[in-house]
Amino acid sequence: MYYPSSQIVTGSYTNGGELTLEGSPTNYTGYYYQTSNGRYFSNKNPNDKPTNELFPVNKRSNSTSSMFEQPITRNNNYYLIKGIYSVLPYPENYAPSPPKQIIPLPTEEDYQLGEFKRYFAYKFSSYETIEIDQTQYKQFQSKDPSVQTDLFTSTKLTWLLKGNRENVNKTNSNLVKINEKNNNLPYFSKYFQNRYDRYYQYGDNENLYSDGKGLKNKKTGRPYIGYYHIHPTKGPMVGRQHIMEAHDYLEFTSTGSILNPLPPTIQSGSYEEPSKTITNTFGGY
Repeated sequence: MYYPSSQIVTGSYTNGGELTLEGSPTNYTGYYYQTSNGRYFSNKNPNDKPTNELFPVNKRSNSTSSMFEQPITRNNNYYLIKGIYSVLPYPENYAPSPPKQIIPLPTEEDYQLGEFKRYFAYKFSSYETIEIDQTQYKQFQSKDPSVQTDLFTSTKLTWLLKGNRENVNKTNSNLVKINEKNNNLPYFSKYFQNRYDRYYQYGDNENLYSDGKGLKNKKTGRPYIGYYHIHPTKGPMVGRQHIMEAHDYLEFTSTGSILNPLPPTIQSGSYEEPSKTITNTFGGY
């Protein structure tokens, strides 16, 4: 029998316990399609042969009420079958949409602020995490019937972008794990693949590089090749960023193409930060 595409819902799947073949006591497992008049057939669509008519378990008639769970409250045409949405009996009505992945990019304003918001949809049945935007997040939070609120929940994070890189990494990791625990989202942290410094940005005088022509090690007098930073009071120093551990002073050379924008310091050799109690774990020292 020919059915126009507007009169059938194709590609549904059952794990068993819902449909059975006529004359067979065995539950049907596999793909099926359904027509606008409430009939069910094996295979994904009418083009897949052979197709056999299927019947709801314990009810061999055109009635479909035993197969379905309660319809979604705000639209009686939406039904949830074992975690799969189907539409009966009006093909012009469509099932709620799953979340669409949207990977965010921080703006210049976000970097000036030092943080931004990230939004996620989470599927309890498969522990799947999908990154989304704020618009979709609000839809799931408000139980918008146009999205699959029966299958997904949503959550958000404040994500640090600047500061001491090690502290940023630890803080973002802690925020993810707290969200995972408080909202009962198993394996949520796996989505991040330990990349808790993603989108991180160094400061203006950090993560600089010397090819050896413009800087020398103040202690050894040798040309310095590698990453360095410029401390606001101590001048250029070894390393991408200022840290608590001892690290050497550097000195700009007169033949270099970079001029030291800071007055020279009277100290030489390695600098060791004096010990102090740090109460703010969110910022770098």
